[in-house]
Amino acid sequence: MERLEVGPHAMASNSHEGPDFICIGMPKSGTGWLFDQLKYHPDFWMPPIKELAYLSHGTPRLKAAQRRFDAANTAGGLQKFSDWANRRTDDSRDLAFLKEVNDSVGREIDLEFYSALFSYKEGALSGDISSGYGLVDPEIVSGLEQRLPSTKIFLLVRDPVARAWSHISMWHRAGTVEKALLRDPDAFRNFLEGSVHLQKISFPSRIVAHWREAAPTLKFRSFLFDEIAENPVAARREILLYLGADPGKQSGPLEAGYNKKATNKKLKLHDRAKSVLVDYFKEELAACAELFGERGKIWARRYGVL
Repeated sequence: MERLEVGPHAMASNSHEGPDFICIGMPKSGTGWLFDQLKYHPDFWMPPIKELAYLSHGTPRLKAAQRRFDAANTAGGLQKFSDWANRRTDDSRDLAFLKEVNDSVGREIDLEFYSALFSYKEGALSGDISSGYGLVDPEIVSGLEQRLPSTKIFLLVRDPVARAWSHISMWHRAGTVEKALLRDPDAFRNFLEGSVHLQKISFPSRIVAHWREAAPTLKFRSFLFDEIAENPVAARREILLYLGADPGKQSGPLEAGYNKKATNKKLKLHDRAKSVLVDYFKEELAACAELFGERGKIWARRYGVL
């Protein structure tokens, strides 16, 4: 893959202190696609890890950053960064970023430290794409409003039924959810109601309300997964314009519709599981119809809620 050099000509003019943006999710709604598009776009310097998740816990665990830091320090490990986009030859910023993050494990969340992590962007646009930030502690959200008032917040939103099934398919591929569970309506319903993780990431209306209430002055916008899937060129353009980047610049070798997960095996949503999911999300589907306009109404009609 061709290495892209960063120079003054490539820097965005509206970058500011700290992260220029924070994408707060949802998982399985295009965050991986977004990270790839920004990683290779010449207006951005993206951290060498997608799910930083620094804000998700009172004492950050940062497991993904630790794994990458450890890998970078093995024999030949630094070569893994050689094809990273928008880096100079012999660029040491990736390892320095990972070392700072790794050294912070076990300390309490510090928004001054979090903001300073993005000094490595050196004038480019940069941000944090962590799909589990939807219902992060409201005190953290309010703190972001006070400490980083210019940071743009945005949410990638997907039909709750389809999003949940995609997530469950991922768990099935990983061997943590068995098909037998999905064939038993009562067991499947109990699984949904008992999953704290799903409760935190699966209800976009709650996520929007949470952020708007805790940080009403932060710039906030939602983008819909359906639009990314149906017209990635237009969706990419809208997101880049929101972030202050030039949509006319290519993301390195990537097409707008590039999806590295396109070949992942997916479970077919059978009628029994679908019935459970629709019943579980019926109130949320109605809320999405109110919140997301015609697209939300399409979701609700799709499942007979409207």
